[in-house]
Amino acid sequence: MGAPLLEIDGLSVEFASGPSAARVLNEVAFTVQPRQTLGIVGESGCGKSMTALSIMRLVPSPPGRISAGRVALNGEDLLQLSDQRMRDIRGNRIAMIFQEPMTSLNPVFTVGDQIAEALRRHLGLDGALARNRSIDLLKAVGIPSPAQRFDEYPHQLSGGMRQRVMIAMAIACEPELLIADEPTTALDVTVQAQIFDLLRALQEERGMGLILITHDMGVIAEMTDRVVVMYGGRVVEEGETADVLARPEHPYTRGLVACVPALDGPDDGPSELPEIPGVVPSIWALQTGCPFADRCGEALPRCREAMPGPTHCGDAHRVSCWQRQGSAS
Repeated sequence: MGAPLLEIDGLSVEFASGPSAARVLNEVAFTVQPRQTLGIVGESGCGKSMTALSIMRLVPSPPGRISAGRVALNGEDLLQLSDQRMRDIRGNRIAMIFQEPMTSLNPVFTVGDQIAEALRRHLGLDGALARNRSIDLLKAVGIPSPAQRFDEYPHQLSGGMRQRVMIAMAIACEPELLIADEPTTALDVTVQAQIFDLLRALQEERGMGLILITHDMGVIAEMTDRVVVMYGGRVVEEGETADVLARPEHPYTRGLVACVPALDGPDDGPSELPEIPGVVPSIWALQTGCPFADRCGEALPRCREAMPGPTHCGDAHRVSCWQRQGSAS
């Protein structure tokens, strides 16, 4: 395997409230290879979106700050760059699709103007060139009558079409890395499938690396090459998607996999869907040990005392769990 497109090492983020601070990301580490799709999965509040905002250097400050770590794009540490240099990279070499397109798009500008803004800012296109390129992008993401849609406002489009506009904006400058944060939130199932098919086709055509953030294990299985499982601001398991789904090592990962609905056999009655007991802890309540300890049926005394380091369960499979420290090969 060659040099990674993106390398994250020891990434930590803190949010202050008065004299105290809470660590919302704790020594997060993973890599993304060129043309690879990496999934980040976990419950709401586990740190998925904060990881994406940290990569983009969009952590709201104050009250937040990136307190430690390295985020390197093709070997260049983004955390060491000036604000001006980062603005040149953001939307150009790295782009992000946000969860809710209606709040991400500016309601007082046409969708065409919002796509053309990136072309003007990063590629120096203007006037007819920017317009024609924007229309081409709208066509590329499957929007019908793209010349007409260029002059329309976000409220005139359906949810699926607004999300396609967000994708057109994100790919306008042909980024090396695209981050999609829950890109099908609030869309119906048919439109969700269309959006994922579009992302897959665009990635294959343009050769982008893709980080796909979701809470849906079915999407992880369908779309990703590798998966990072997060809980309590930490990476608890990472590996090739097929391996992690077939052989989940962390109790939290096993719980997520078990919660995926399965079709019952023809002679079976309806089966009860298992659940992970308890709730995700508040960032202010996280202790020094494993954040999953209070919900884990396998927790040991030391699970509440210290967080274990990653253990290799194979060449590309890692887990952070005291139960696996002695059993991994």
